[in-house]
Amino acid sequence: MAILQKPKSTHLVASARLCLDNGDRLLEQRYDLEFREPSATRFYMAMIAQEEFAKAFMLLLVRDDVIPFSSPVLRAMNDHTCKQLVGMIMDYVIMHWNQTDEFTAMIAADSALGEDRFPEDIGSALELLRYEKIGRWESRAWVWGEDPSYDKSAIAIAEGKRDRLKQDALYVRIGKDGRVVSTPDSCSLEDTKKEEDRAGRYYALVRGALEGGGQTYRYDRIVKALKFLFEHKL
Repeated sequence: MAILQKPKSTHLVASARLCLDNGDRLLEQRYDLEFREPSATRFYMAMIAQEEFAKAFMLLLVRDDVIPFSSPVLRAMNDHTCKQLVGMIMDYVIMHWNQTDEFTAMIAADSALGEDRFPEDIGSALELLRYEKIGRWESRAWVWGEDPSYDKSAIAIAEGKRDRLKQDALYVRIGKDGRVVSTPDSCSLEDTKKEEDRAGRYYALVRGALEGGGQTYRYDRIVKALKFLFEHKL
């Protein structure tokens, strides 16, 4: 693995702030499109903003010595699917809930799993990011002794299915028979608002981390897991 010299913390923080501000700019500009239909451009901008916030989150993980600063990690910061996998992990850390019973259920599920285990989708997102993405860029001179069994939703993100939703919000997609497969018109307002809300939560998480705010206990679990995964040399 090509380990780069770790940048100064001030540089990492400054870069994370710029990513945060750029994502916030994208979310602000979407208001100019609030009453236009379809809402596809807003959907696209919200997902790009999410990726900027995920990049900022990764920069802070480097600052805190959770993950190394290497050429493959830097590549991951510029890779759409990697940032979307990081987004899955951020969703887990945030612990978003609307009803009290949802929060109670999350606590109970975490307690049942124990401190060193994750829900299947999050465990898979961590391993896909570490091994199938960053790990393959570090070296291809390794194979699994036994093929891993990853969660389908995490695999879908790693394979670019979520990114295709973003692309479909911007482009007309043509199928193998030459006919139109999808157009931006198919993007629903409900889905757009869902992604805008998600982007807002990512913003709050990164801003809190930059300002030294407290994190959920899930953040500590993620930090511990990532440190363990990246200590494993391929």
